[in-house]
Amino acid sequence: MRNFLFACVLSFAVLLPAAAQDKPFLEDLPYYMENTAVFEVGQEPGRAYHIPAQSISLNGKWRFQYYESPYDVPKDFFKPSFNTRKWTFIQVPSNWEMQGFGQALFRNVSAPFVVTMPESLLAQYRRVLEDPNASEQQKRMASYRLGGGGAPNPFAVQLPNVPMDFNPTGAYRTTFNIPSSWEGEQVFLRFEKVASASFVWVNGKQVGYNEGAQEPSEYNITEYIKPGNNTLAVMVTKYCDGYYLEGQDYWRLAGIFDDVTVYATPQTRIYDWQLITDFGPDYRDSDLFLSIDVRGYEVNKDGYKVRATVSKDGREVASMASGAFSLTPQSLKTLKLGQKVSAPQKWSSETPVLYDLKMELVDASGKVVDVVSKKLGFKKTEIREGVFFLNG
Repeated sequence: MRNFLFACVLSFAVLLPAAAQDKPFLEDLPYYMENTAVFEVGQEPGRAYHIPAQSISLNGKWRFQYYESPYDVPKDFFKPSFNTRKWTFIQVPSNWEMQGFGQALFRNVSAPFVVTMPESLLAQYRRVLEDPNASEQQKRMASYRLGGGGAPNPFAVQLPNVPMDFNPTGAYRTTFNIPSSWEGEQVFLRFEKVASASFVWVNGKQVGYNEGAQEPSEYNITEYIKPGNNTLAVMVTKYCDGYYLEGQDYWRLAGIFDDVTVYATPQTRIYDWQLITDFGPDYRDSDLFLSIDVRGYEVNKDGYKVRATVSKDGREVASMASGAFSLTPQSLKTLKLGQKVSAPQKWSSETPVLYDLKMELVDASGKVVDVVSKKLGFKKTEIREGVFFLNG
């Protein structure tokens, strides 16, 4: 969703440079933090929310050090050998301002930091004010940018500029153990929310980067981990160019402020899915459409199938299965399933009836490789002649 917002707000689409993953984070911070072409590095594609059973919560006390600029952070803080014994502790998830670090700031939509406006831009706004053909709206905007009296407004939006000398920054460190039962599995690291830019290292190796405070970031860390104890380091900055999308009337806080999870999946897994219910014109029976993405990470495999069942209180109301398919390494296969369900109970706020959806991935021998269980409600929403309808 955030990627889509960037495309809308900036009115252009960008591709992440292939070399971005190899560019050392701390050697060129503006490349990441003031570059609208770089808003994520090393991340997994977005998917429907699901945390597998093989998971470890990293919530709890982490080692933490607060700095007023990312340039003050030790250049080797992410290395396992770096000594953090003199660092304090912070609760994760939390905002560091609410834990006594930095200063909580409330502000409306304008940027909370002062930025320097280029002289060329100042001249452009002044020309607009002097132009007899400029519209009133253009003149009002130029006047705002210039602070109303001809002096520049230091809080005017000037994407992608952010302060570097004063940009509250948190350096985080923790450790986690990989269970021996995860051997041969794919392992992922997931942050639900971090404000606003975050750089991630595992065992001293650069993993990924993310901008934006209100969406998850997920990384495949299989190649970075080792059996037993592993070190996770994260540097979070309060401001980056993605912060311009956070302009709203609220408290400006920063930190790792939602769950952090490490989880494992099979080498072939149910990766994503979409489910649509669609009642007929009499709103009695409903079509059920299910699209399931299966992802493979290992060598070529044949004979996979997916199957899905829908039940209520142990009574099966729908059962669907795909034909056999093959997967190549690092491939994604989309399977389409569908069935008509006779007279299901409708979901609404007054009658929030939910059914059980079970999706299974089976191999050529019939062994269940992966399973995902979710809840679903049968409903249909429509807008007809400007009126919103639920279930007719």
